[in-house]
Amino acid sequence: MSLSFHLFQLQKLDTRVSNATNRIAEIDRLLSQNEALVQAQGSLDSAAETLDSIRSKLREIEISVHNKRIKTEQSEAALYGGTVKNPKELQDLQTEVTTLKRTISQLEDAQLEVMVALEEAEQNHREAEAQFNHVKAEQAGQFASLMGEKSTLQTLLDRLSIERKALVSQINPALLETYTQLRNSKRGLAVVSVEDSCCSACGTTLTAAEIQAARSSSHLVNCSTCGRILYAG
Repeated sequence: MSLSFHLFQLQKLDTRVSNATNRIAEIDRLLSQNEALVQAQGSLDSAAETLDSIRSKLREIEISVHNKRIKTEQSEAALYGGTVKNPKELQDLQTEVTTLKRTISQLEDAQLEVMVALEEAEQNHREAEAQFNHVKAEQAGQFASLMGEKSTLQTLLDRLSIERKALVSQINPALLETYTQLRNSKRGLAVVSVEDSCCSACGTTLTAAEIQAARSSSHLVNCSTCGRILYAG
C-alpha cells in the first residue's frame, strides 16, 4: 500500500466535509433571508393603509352629509313653519337651504367617487393579502425542506468526523502535517488521483516512471506542475 493511500482517503473525507459545511452555511444564509416575505408584507401594509384612509374619508363624507341634511331639514322647517316673519331672515334661510342642498349634492358626488376608490382598494387589499399568504406558505415549505437537508448534512458531518479521527490515527504525523499545509495552499485539494496517465487536478501528462513512483510505498510523489500529491492506486 502506497504512502499516499491514506492521504487520498483523507482527502476524499475532507472534501465531503468541506462540501457539507459549505452547504450548511448556504442553508443558514437562505434561512436568514426573507426578502420576498418582507416585500409581500410591505405591499399588504401599504394596501391596508390605503384602504383605511379611504374608509376614513368615506365616513367623514357620510357624517358631513348626514349633518347637513339635518341642518337642511331644520332650516326648511323654520322657513316654511311660519314662525319666522322677517323677510330678511326668510331670505337668509332660503339662501342657507339652497347652499346646503348644493353642498350635499357635491358631497354625494364625492361620496360616489370615494366608494369606487374603496372597491378598488378592497380588491387591492385582497390581492395583497393573498400574495402574502402564498409567499408565507411557500417560504414555510422551503424552510422546512432546508431544515431537513441541514439536519441530514449535520448527521453526515458527525459520521465523517468519526471516520476522519479513525483515519488520521493511521497516518504518520509528519505526513499529516505535509498534507495539511499543502491542502491549505491548494484550495483544499492536496492529494489527487492519476487518471489516464495525467494529474487529475491540472491535466499534466505523467511519465511511466512518475506513475510507478506514485505507487511507491516508500515516499510521496508530487505533480511537477501543480505540486499536489499524486495517488496512482
